[in-house]
Amino acid sequence: MTYVIYHISSTMQVGPTKFGNPATHEAKKYKTLGAALATCRKFNERAIAKDAADIVKYGCTHGDNRTAGVGPGPYGACSIDHYATKVVRTVTRTNLLSGQAYQEASNTPGYCSPSSEAYWAM
Repeated sequence: MTYVIYHISSTMQVGPTKFGNPATHEAKKYKTLGAALATCRKFNERAIAKDAADIVKYGCTHGDNRTAGVGPGPYGACSIDHYATKVVRTVTRTNLLSGQAYQEASNTPGYCSPSSEAYWAM
């Protein structure tokens, strides 16, 4: 079985950290649940520590508006089958040029979606 780590609010898969934050464009698949959970725990600990530093420095959080140390964190891990069927939602959007409705994943970036002007401007 294969496992993935994802950002809970956006449902985007994440991978190894780039510049201190998990990278969404380099999602990684893990062969064991233990490896996925260990990496997920590391991502969550870093996110909570960053929010705690923001509270001390700015008096508020600049992340997901969470209080430092409260809650499990912004990342979750699950099997790839569960991710595809339960986590990612499908939405109906309209193609900008043809006007036809189509289905796509809710976490599709705007520049990859035919319903966006950025897609057609490239």
